[in-house]
Amino acid sequence: MNSPENIPKTRQPSSRMSILLFFVLIIVVVCTSAVAYLNSKGIDIKSISIRDVIANGFFIGDKDVYEVTGTLIRYDNSLHSEFGAHKGYIVRCTKNGLEYLDRNGEQQWIYPVSLNTPSVKSSGEYLLATGLESKDIYVLNGKEKKWEKKLDYNIINASINSGGYVTILHKADRDKSAVSVFNKQGVFLFTKILGETYAISSEVSPSGKEVLINCVDTSGVSINTGLHLYTISGGNVAGKTFENVIFPSIRYLNDDTIVAAADSAIYLFGKDFQEKWSRTISGKVFSLDIMKDKYAVFAFSEKKYAGMMGEVGHVLIVDAKGREVADYRIDQDIVNIAANDDFIAVNTSKCVYFIDVAGRLRGSYTSDHLINEVKFLGNNEALAITKEGVIVLKMK
Repeated sequence: MNSPENIPKTRQPSSRMSILLFFVLIIVVVCTSAVAYLNSKGIDIKSISIRDVIANGFFIGDKDVYEVTGTLIRYDNSLHSEFGAHKGYIVRCTKNGLEYLDRNGEQQWIYPVSLNTPSVKSSGEYLLATGLESKDIYVLNGKEKKWEKKLDYNIINASINSGGYVTILHKADRDKSAVSVFNKQGVFLFTKILGETYAISSEVSPSGKEVLINCVDTSGVSINTGLHLYTISGGNVAGKTFENVIFPSIRYLNDDTIVAAADSAIYLFGKDFQEKWSRTISGKVFSLDIMKDKYAVFAFSEKKYAGMMGEVGHVLIVDAKGREVADYRIDQDIVNIAANDDFIAVNTSKCVYFIDVAGRLRGSYTSDHLINEVKFLGNNEALAITKEGVIVLKMK
């Protein structure tokens, strides 16, 4: 007869293994639910990482849909006005002055300037005011003037990055064009005088290490574009010629990826202009902006599916690796777009649609006036600029 010690014992799963299996089951259920949720929102899980999901709050939001209200602020259109936004102020720049207005259109501050065809741009903590065919440059931080200069030649275009670096495209001797670069203190860094080409845009990289000059060559039978990179002190880095193409818009992502839009193609370029991603457009590219400093946002039209007439508008969001995060489609012509860290405003001239980084519609506004341009005033506020005035849009 066997003793109790010799009776074989049936092996039972350990409590530790049971707990582990329980947590594995929970993780599987949560992940399955998360994938189903993202798919229901039109988000391609294969195009984003877990880090993207967490960083961009695809599961988090104050609400799914916002009510958008608009208040029209009328202004005297006898003066040519350029509007922008800076540190919560509506900025109105005319040939006589740079005005800061509150959301009711009341003047809060004015700085006297003398500019023909004024232009105002803001980036980060800085505001740049110049004038086409003028020679003056003004850089401010809020109500503090950081620096101002008067050039020897008329200004063609200008830009400022979030670090305060300024590039000025201007005329030079013998009807040539040139690009001059200044740091955030207004210290002159260098000037590049172009020979047979004409600069159409220029920008300092977010790292502050390189300067990009975008120029066109019209001396031959075809129009070619030359992209040139220089060090912040003016040394040559790289250059590339693109035949039969013009890049009206070029921007940077925060990792120094170059984003470019041509008439019927869009690109991402890496080091030495190596192509990271591109897409040929069957319609027309309308606008380009940058979201969260790390996403390129393109607005364009493309032909509808085979057998269907007309075109459909697209707002395509692409990350620095060339992954297409979202593609919002709209059956209207797009005039322009603007992006901040939270939303993309899509202007169709009569309506403004607000979408998020996942391509979800979060709110819309229909205007009684034709909207020429849209710009963000704050996280949940935007400006719709019309001939009659500025409409302050609030997402509630």
